[in-house]
Amino acid sequence: MKALKCNHFLVIFSALMSTSSVANSFENITQSCANQRAGEPLNSNLQRQLDKEPNLPSEGKNKRIETVSFHQLNVFDTSLPEEDNALFRFANRAHITTKPEVLRSILLFQEGELYSQRRLIESERLLRNQNYLYDARVFAEEDCHGNIHVSVVTRDLWTLLPELSFSRSGGENSSRIGFRETNLLGWGKRLSLTHTSDKDRSGYLFVYDDPNILSSRYRGRLEYADNDDGKRHYIGVHYPFFSTETPYSYGASDYENRRIESLYEAGEAVSEFDHFTKISDVYFGAATTLKSNWTQRLSIGFRHQEDTFKRISTTRLPIANDRTLSYPYVKGHWFEDNYIKVRNFDSIYRTEDLNLGWNINATLGYSDSQLSNEDNHWLYQMSAQKAHFTSDRSLWRVALSLNGQWNSEQNTARNMVSEANFEYYLNTSLYQSWYAKAQLRFAKNLTEDMQLTLGGETGLRGFPINYQHGSKSVLVNLEKRYYWEYDLLQLFKVGAAIFFDIGRVRGHSLVNSDPNYLKNIGMGLRLAPSRANAGLVLHLDVAAPINGPENIDGIQWLFTVKNRF
Repeated sequence: MKALKCNHFLVIFSALMSTSSVANSFENITQSCANQRAGEPLNSNLQRQLDKEPNLPSEGKNKRIETVSFHQLNVFDTSLPEEDNALFRFANRAHITTKPEVLRSILLFQEGELYSQRRLIESERLLRNQNYLYDARVFAEEDCHGNIHVSVVTRDLWTLLPELSFSRSGGENSSRIGFRETNLLGWGKRLSLTHTSDKDRSGYLFVYDDPNILSSRYRGRLEYADNDDGKRHYIGVHYPFFSTETPYSYGASDYENRRIESLYEAGEAVSEFDHFTKISDVYFGAATTLKSNWTQRLSIGFRHQEDTFKRISTTRLPIANDRTLSYPYVKGHWFEDNYIKVRNFDSIYRTEDLNLGWNINATLGYSDSQLSNEDNHWLYQMSAQKAHFTSDRSLWRVALSLNGQWNSEQNTARNMVSEANFEYYLNTSLYQSWYAKAQLRFAKNLTEDMQLTLGGETGLRGFPINYQHGSKSVLVNLEKRYYWEYDLLQLFKVGAAIFFDIGRVRGHSLVNSDPNYLKNIGMGLRLAPSRANAGLVLHLDVAAPINGPENIDGIQWLFTVKNRF
């Protein structure tokens, strides 16, 4: 006898994808000889956590996975009256559902293997990371003979989309025209061809991304861009650390990019220069066995990087010296697996995987003068992220980073940039919250091709892009957020925000910059696509500077696409 029937899984998952509560979804679960715990509803202490305890059979020495079945839901649920129309029925018929082989290649388990709760939980998270799936659930049931039967339930997204977009941020326009397919013929491949235009350049971009080459763990990516200021290409093949139990990783990549770059003063380009970059990289890494939720990874590699700068007719400021760095490096990664499932943090009414554990990266390399055209340099890069619930309704997020170079002959830093981000969420209800972010940045000895800026979508939404410049910056964003979960045209979940920004940049700069604190207020809509573009949030904001000078617009319109609320 089985503990759960397949139709129960479908009822549960369909309800998860609709506007009914998670609590009602799990009322259909019944218990039997497996004595499983019923799923828990969205908890009342406002952590917005889903499924606090895994709804999975307990582990045992001789428990093996007997069967793995897939239950795939289409883009629209035509059993619902609001989605039962000619357009949505046609979309379901025209949509090519993801091949089961693709889903199977992502799973960390298969028939005949020993049963592991951790592998099922992590597999569910890996499925949810795929941009062609809106959500995924992995259920397991144990029969009276100790055999485990796994059901994988997913809901597809519409992935063939025209790229017809126009955005305006900080007084600058950008547009995209083309198409994008993120699940080519149901095989999980991404193919896109787009004409892009923004404040710096316009041109065509071709991308082919294969996250599972021939249904393997290998990943390949090919990019080619032909712009009015130069060309760019990238090719890379990697065997990544695809799970917390992956024992090794290796890969190689090659990247070239020629473009015209701009330096700004008060939001206006005042100087341009030609910049050619070439980066080649090869690496191999190994990981320790997961222990107490921690995995440690160590990689060694070799990288060659060239940066060449040339003056052009619109060059008005000094340009940077050419740089060539060739160096071996060592990279360490310390990762704590402490994921929980939440809702209404970075998206709207979509399952989000929030890691409460540490994620620490550190890279150290040494470029000898005999391999490059410069003095001996140490190259370093470090980052650390952590999230923590400080109460039943409040969450802190911390992200720290430091990167740069050190001239060991002259004992001087170059292009050193340190950054600290502190985020705070206070949930006042399931659908409203206060959000605060404080950002501190410090730069030292930046070369002439780099600027530390604020303005527009970089944080001060009431001012033009790249409005302030310097070497030290502080920024504070305050928001009142609303997660309405209203289904606009059955295509978008809707939210909103009222915000206040304050910040400034001061210190050394190639251009003149207002060193005072700048402030703005504003409001905006948030649209999270529920049938396409998984993980994206469309921002439609209007902001007004409080103490802006007379030479900037009194109202700034921002239309941007981000991966967070």
